[in-house]
Amino acid sequence: MVVTSFLAILLAAIGTPLTIAHASAEEVTIPATFTTDGSWAYIQNDVITIVFPADGKKPMFLWWYTKDPSNINVVKFKGLIEYCTYEKPYFLWRYQAEAWRVRERIQAHYYTPKQHMLENWLKRKALQILWNIGNATELHTPYLPFSGCAWRLDGPENVTRGDVQYLSFNFTLVDVPGYRPHFQFAEDNIIIRCRFYYTPATEDAYGKYTYTVNAGELKIDIIINHWEWNIDKLEPLMEELRKLGFDIPKGKASLALWVNLASINMTKLDIAEEDAESADDVDLTEDASTAANMYVEGEKVSVIQNNIGNDEIPLQNRGRERFRIRFEKGNATFAGFFKFVPQAIITDGVTYNTTDVTASYISAGNYMRLFIGYPYFGDCTLEHDPSIGVESVTPWLPTNLLLFLIGATIIIGVAVAVVKVRKKTVNIVNVQ
Repeated sequence: MVVTSFLAILLAAIGTPLTIAHASAEEVTIPATFTTDGSWAYIQNDVITIVFPADGKKPMFLWWYTKDPSNINVVKFKGLIEYCTYEKPYFLWRYQAEAWRVRERIQAHYYTPKQHMLENWLKRKALQILWNIGNATELHTPYLPFSGCAWRLDGPENVTRGDVQYLSFNFTLVDVPGYRPHFQFAEDNIIIRCRFYYTPATEDAYGKYTYTVNAGELKIDIIINHWEWNIDKLEPLMEELRKLGFDIPKGKASLALWVNLASINMTKLDIAEEDAESADDVDLTEDASTAANMYVEGEKVSVIQNNIGNDEIPLQNRGRERFRIRFEKGNATFAGFFKFVPQAIITDGVTYNTTDVTASYISAGNYMRLFIGYPYFGDCTLEHDPSIGVESVTPWLPTNLLLFLIGATIIIGVAVAVVKVRKKTVNIVNVQ
């Protein structure tokens, strides 16, 4: 009996923070107001305030706990980057899919390891093809910056779907300037579909997986209807190498959604507003960021240092419903979060399949660069589900204490088992 009580108390002590962390979000079931003020659009209720450019000029969001506007979270969707995945499945800046980098990866991974086995004529032919890959024209640059494009904002409108209610609006990329050649295919094909939920909901991704969305959470669907892959344009040259005996797999590229996560205080909000009104791809909001730490899957990560130029760090999928990155909450009751499903949907309009999503990040000097990786999906459509919001955070037990309690539980369990075998009773209180 004493053992049962002890274990119940222990489990309650460990489980309580989880319960508290979700209860507050689920209680927010009242509609929010939508207003505009100059260049900003506001969604607001008693718990969360979300702000974004009213003219849809670029997809970015600022949000905070309504009763504490001094602590502002920022997510900016920077753009899409095509990158090679011959060696790593997640995004690394040095593996962007531009001609010379593709040649470099192919040469290092497939040609160099077997060059000592090749006859001279085969070496010369292979090197000529590699040279052609590295100097290919008609490729787009790997990076499509969103801020350099024109976006249309559709909505918002209130939607009721059974017992679920939400505010719906979309950002659609409608124009890529002429000084970014070969990206016109992206026009009207990249959509950021947003739903701010008034009530809790369970999202069903075409019957492939489900996940929960709390009231007061902004769900953001990234939709890419068409992508022209540099790797596809190089495919004829790859095929020539295959005919020479080089086992080069097809479609070894992915597309990364680049997202910046930052924190700013109210005194620097004017810098963010200037950024929202600028058409230039300048990190003004990021320059104003005051973030010291982010919490990546519960682990504190310092973002004070500028580590740009080093390799990005992969985010490990631990079988959870969604990846989660949390902002420091400062003195606020609620902390901001950015989370996303570890799977995406790929469809040709008839069939729907899932693909695993990768992620990597890097500290960029008081803000974080996050790269969400979508494996090669050919000419199909890809849909993915990030979201933002706020949640209450109860301090967790110190690691040392938690380990001690877990260890004590194991020892007690073993002791009880031994005693039961010997058919003796045990008084836990007096165990030395």
